[in-house]
Amino acid sequence: MKKYLLITLLLAFINSVSSQEVITNESIIEMKQLGFDESLIIDKINSSDVNFDSSISALSKLKKFGASTQVISLVMEKSKYNTKSETGIYSLNLDKSMTPILPSVFSSKNANAAAKALSSLTLVGGLIVNAKEKRQLPKNTSNNFMKFGLNQFIFIFDPETEVDNMNTESKKRNFLATSPNEFILTKMRVKNSRNLREIIVTKSGSFAASVGIDPKLAIPFSIETIGKNKYKITVPNLERGEYCFIYQGALNSQTTKSVFDFSVR
Repeated sequence: MKKYLLITLLLAFINSVSSQEVITNESIIEMKQLGFDESLIIDKINSSDVNFDSSISALSKLKKFGASTQVISLVMEKSKYNTKSETGIYSLNLDKSMTPILPSVFSSKNANAAAKALSSLTLVGGLIVNAKEKRQLPKNTSNNFMKFGLNQFIFIFDPETEVDNMNTESKKRNFLATSPNEFILTKMRVKNSRNLREIIVTKSGSFAASVGIDPKLAIPFSIETIGKNKYKITVPNLERGEYCFIYQGALNSQTTKSVFDFSVR
């Protein structure tokens, strides 16, 4: 009878956590009281959204209820990146707080029509003609900015909702981003005379055409999983200037719904 009751309580707890989808200090205490071993608690923390309290009193309470040193250390680490926040891209500050990078929409598409037409010819006056298509944002600097010297970002996804939370939709089809690997970080060219920023997304010449950001212009970054559908991105130290994260899946569409642009100052 006692064993049956314990199984019933365990199932009830699992269903409760699944519906909330956020693990807290109280969740850990409840798991300890229900007899979960340490490995199961750690796995649950690492695979779930979390909202931990790492104050001394809260950690003392965890220790009082039998949480191991490893579990408490994990709570302290995860509390820096509590996942009870909205889907999006954030810059990570020195105090571990997160500043949202609000997406912008490309206001125009610029292509040299004459060059594009002539590029279908092998030679024009003895020269090979190249055409470029550009996507542009208004203003020569972004409304989002991060301090020079910072080099980390947080990506939060929510693919279970089947909603395009990262605004990666294109006219031709809907794309649903689930990983930072689907984004490119690149530096934008600033046109002060025209008060805009731009990137080149298509190149065409006499013999070939390419779509997407030139790999030579893509800034590499490392990815660390820090929670369920949540990742910490580390990039090389960025120079002062204008940058953007752009979803690769929509680069070849007529328009890209949004781009996460920011300025390093």
